[in-house]
Amino acid sequence: MKLKNSILMGLLLACLLGLVGYKAANLDVIETAACELEQSYEILLAVGEKHYIGEEELSVEEEGVVKIEEGYVVGMKSGTGKVFAGCDTYTVEVSDLYTAPIINMEKEFLPEGRYTVFENRYLDNVLSAMIGAAGYHSRAGAVEAARFLTLRFPYKLHYFYENGRLSSETYEVDGEGRYYHEGLYLSNYKMASISGSRTTSKPWGYTIYELDTGLNTPNGLDCSGFITWALYNAGFDCGDIGAGPSPDKTDLTDLGEMVYLSDLDFDKVKCGDLTGLDGHIGMVIGLKEDKIYIAESYWVNDLQVRVYDKKEFLEDSEWDYVILMDSYYKEDGNYTSYWK
Repeated sequence: MKLKNSILMGLLLACLLGLVGYKAANLDVIETAACELEQSYEILLAVGEKHYIGEEELSVEEEGVVKIEEGYVVGMKSGTGKVFAGCDTYTVEVSDLYTAPIINMEKEFLPEGRYTVFENRYLDNVLSAMIGAAGYHSRAGAVEAARFLTLRFPYKLHYFYENGRLSSETYEVDGEGRYYHEGLYLSNYKMASISGSRTTSKPWGYTIYELDTGLNTPNGLDCSGFITWALYNAGFDCGDIGAGPSPDKTDLTDLGEMVYLSDLDFDKVKCGDLTGLDGHIGMVIGLKEDKIYIAESYWVNDLQVRVYDKKEFLEDSEWDYVILMDSYYKEDGNYTSYWK
């Protein structure tokens, strides 16, 4: 009887050990299978900028380029680092050629020749990637382009009247920085893609003759130049058109539904909508609580972002109307009403 019990106990123990081994083996299979579902992501960050990944345990391959802070990955210095979250890998590219999105009223003007061809191409790629993440050919893509140039680009562009405008009128100057180029017009390699220059063409920041003032001034963007540039980079080819409103030709006010502020339902306003007055145009790039943020290139203070309270904007500002752009964009993309 004892022998029989011993045999039974041995068999039971063998079964239990086999079951444990089976479970352990299957656990290995499950873990292996889970890691076969590994995802790879790319993150672009400015130095000092942070991006939320999650509360799960994170580890860093390149200490010094990035660090982990309460679920965020933080860019520390220019370079490439990797962050691991479970089976997922994040390749983080950090650069000091652009900044986190902030309103900085103390920016210096873009110096002549500040960027090399390599840096220009790199910034073009960053801009394109950020527009792509927001949604190419969408409202969010247009907003991202405008936010990049006003919030992330570390320099201010000069206002340059009628830069690049080609029409039946005769202009002695054709700066070509506004509508004809994807990306940032920062170095001479852009000259190869110029499509209709009549005379002098120079990158942003380079001195060029401005016909309207009769002065030599740094090349930049006028108001419609900034808007058409943002739209063009987001995939919207509206043409080289002005601010308006002009009853005899197409202008930016014709792209959507123009509503005067006295008749405006403010709740219908979204980032990407345009706002204007006679002969001037800007883009709404932020809405937060009762604040509205308008990006514009204006002869007063050049390329800038102005902030208004809702009441101030509707009742006391110089703006006359908003152009609601739903019918133009058609898709919102990865829309955000604010950049933080």
